[in-house]
Amino acid sequence: MNKNEETAWYDKARGKTARKPKPQKKENKAHTPSGPAHTPSGPAHTPAGPARQNRPNRINRPKRTKPMFDAKNIPSDSALIIQNFDSIAAEVLNLSSKQKILLAKNIKELSHRLTDDRSDRRLGYMNDASTIASYINYFMWWNLVRLTRLFSNLDKDALDLDDNSICLDIGSGPLTIPIALWLSRPDLRSKKLTFYCMDLSQTALATGEELYLSIASKTLKENQEPWKIIRVKGALGTRIKEKADLITSGNMFNEIVQTSQMPSDYLAKKYTEQLLSYSNNANKNARILIVEPGDPHSARLVSLFRDSLMRSGFNPLAPCPHFAECPMQGRTTANPGGKWCNFAFDTGDGPAKLLALSRNANLSKDRAVLSFVLAKKSDGSELKAFKNAKDSGPLSLRIASDFIRLTELHKSGYYACSQIGLVLAVDMSGVHPANGDLVKTKMPDSIKELKRDKKSGALMLNI
Repeated sequence: MNKNEETAWYDKARGKTARKPKPQKKENKAHTPSGPAHTPSGPAHTPAGPARQNRPNRINRPKRTKPMFDAKNIPSDSALIIQNFDSIAAEVLNLSSKQKILLAKNIKELSHRLTDDRSDRRLGYMNDASTIASYINYFMWWNLVRLTRLFSNLDKDALDLDDNSICLDIGSGPLTIPIALWLSRPDLRSKKLTFYCMDLSQTALATGEELYLSIASKTLKENQEPWKIIRVKGALGTRIKEKADLITSGNMFNEIVQTSQMPSDYLAKKYTEQLLSYSNNANKNARILIVEPGDPHSARLVSLFRDSLMRSGFNPLAPCPHFAECPMQGRTTANPGGKWCNFAFDTGDGPAKLLALSRNANLSKDRAVLSFVLAKKSDGSELKAFKNAKDSGPLSLRIASDFIRLTELHKSGYYACSQIGLVLAVDMSGVHPANGDLVKTKMPDSIKELKRDKKSGALMLNI
């Protein structure tokens, strides 16, 4: 199959002729993104099973819920690309017939290296052609599914960037986060942005730039140009020429801390300082985004990053609905059964070809899971206003579990993060929120009088 045939699916579906921008400037991941995320923690009581038919009917959900992973918010042109991402990858990678046949086998071997054999993995492993082909066709594809769901549902001002903003993606690999942002945030496509993409693998960066340009050529409108990509070969700490207004990192820090003997709180503080060294201090709206797998260790690390960022003057924009202490800090010495902050959605409506490839590689994925924090620089006024208004006005709950069958109450419950602490939200009014939803409810008249869940210690609150 030649290149024109491989791209015909998109041109035919969109009824347009794609124009491909020219490759851009190079500059001499920190670690590349890790493999698939783990499943979320099991809730107390009786957790509901994963089967879609066993879940509560979510039709006609109240408007007081705001979703985190609603696929309907992904732009239609991007949804088409995500469904057929393998065609774009085949065009860029120029895989032979033999390589395509061996793809499922190589993906399974790479999964073993990324998850079970991490200590033996060499730095810069993404420079190998077979490895990068496997990574892009499985891990990157799944990461794009996760990230586009997340980014397209963030508030518009959460990622508001001005023209000529400088962005830095650390541990960029094949530019997964920049591509996910392009696909999910059409409001940013018209902005003149410069993306410094940093990784140990020059091969991954070069391939990622080709993927980005191929995708951009299919989605650009009149008078729009692709973002400027500057490839930076190096690890976290490598210098770049400009300070960044947006700093992003995907699935990188969990890999770094695995090779360190230092405690996680120390490492979070250390790496926060390194991130801040890249930040544009002159920009009062500078942002930092950290996304990690949804396993307990990574979620604990994200919570520590949140705390360290707040101590450095960056307040969380998402997913946290408050500026109080994180009530889902994960498993600690003081609280070995502590809940960790992660979010998940079912993958049954994911790309059909990706689901089939996953089955062929014996790596079927029923759930997509992540932990993240998006923080914005603050002058202190927002935190002061929050403290003054605490325990008054409406209460925001970030749902952080699937529904739980509360057998004694004959109701469904959900663990949730809130400014009053960890909450077990009891669904008395048929809200049926999904994992990750933001729910608005009434602040209880007396927090002290709320009952506590015996198993988790969470405050029990009717919604």
